[in-house]
Amino acid sequence: SFLFTTLQLILSENWHWRHQTWNLAKIDLVKTYRGAALGKLWLFAKPAVYILVFWFALSFGMRSGQDVDGKPFLLWLASGVFPWFFMSDMITTGSDVYRRYPYLVNRIKFPLSLISTFYTLSLMIILICMLAFTMLMSLMYRIPPSVYWLQLPLILALMFLFWTAWSITLSPLSAISRDFANLLKTLGTPFFWLSGILFQLDALPGPIRAIMSFNPVAWGVDAIRCCFIYNCWIWSKPRDLAAFLIVLVIFVLLALNSYRRLSREVPDVL
Repeated sequence: SFLFTTLQLILSENWHWRHQTWNLAKIDLVKTYRGAALGKLWLFAKPAVYILVFWFALSFGMRSGQDVDGKPFLLWLASGVFPWFFMSDMITTGSDVYRRYPYLVNRIKFPLSLISTFYTLSLMIILICMLAFTMLMSLMYRIPPSVYWLQLPLILALMFLFWTAWSITLSPLSAISRDFANLLKTLGTPFFWLSGILFQLDALPGPIRAIMSFNPVAWGVDAIRCCFIYNCWIWSKPRDLAAFLIVLVIFVLLALNSYRRLSREVPDVL
C-alpha cells in the first residue's frame, strides 16, 4: 500500500542521512545559545524560572504545595515542567518546522522528513539534560536512585516517535496555511493548563480522567512522574498506555499520508 511505501521512504531517508541528521541537531542546539555569555546554562534558565515561580505561587500563595506520594513538591513540579517544555516547543515550533528552516526545504535533494527528525532530536537532547538534572535533584533530596528510572529510555523513545510524527503531520499544513500555523500556536496554553502539569491527573473525576488518557501531553508528564514520583512502571497503567499508543498509531498514519500528499507542494509555497 502507499502508506507502507511512504514508511519505507521515510525510514530509508532517515537512515541514509543519519549522520547529517545528528549534525543538524547539534547545530540547532548551538544556535540556541550562540553569543550568550552563560552559554548552555540558558537551556535551563527558562524552565528553572517557571518552576521557581510556580513553586512559590503554589506553596506560599495558594498554600497547596504539599508533598506528593512522599516526594518533595518541587521535585514533582520539576518532573512535570521539564517534559512540558519539550512538548510545548513541539506543539508550536515543531508543527511549523518548514518555515523555521526554509533554506533546507528549498534544497532539492534534502528529504523533508529529516527536518522534523533533527528538530525533535535537538529538543530531546535538552530534555535528557533536564532529566539528568532531575535525577540530581532527587539525590539532593536524599532520594536514592530508583529501578523505575530504567524505563526512561522507553518513555523518551515513545515521545520522540510521537512528536516526530506530529511534526511530519502538521508542518506541511502549517507551511501551506499561516492561519493553521497560528491556530496550532494557540494550543500551547490550553495544553499546559489541561494536561496535569500543575495538578494530579488521578484527582480528576472518572469520565474526565478517561478522556485525559488520550492527551499525549498528559501521558508524557505522567510517564516521567512514574519514574521520579509515583514509583511505578508505565504498563502498570494499561488504560493510559493503550490510549497513548492508539493516538501514536493514528498520528503515524496521518504523518505517512501527509508526507505522501503534501511534501512536494511545500517548496512551492515557501
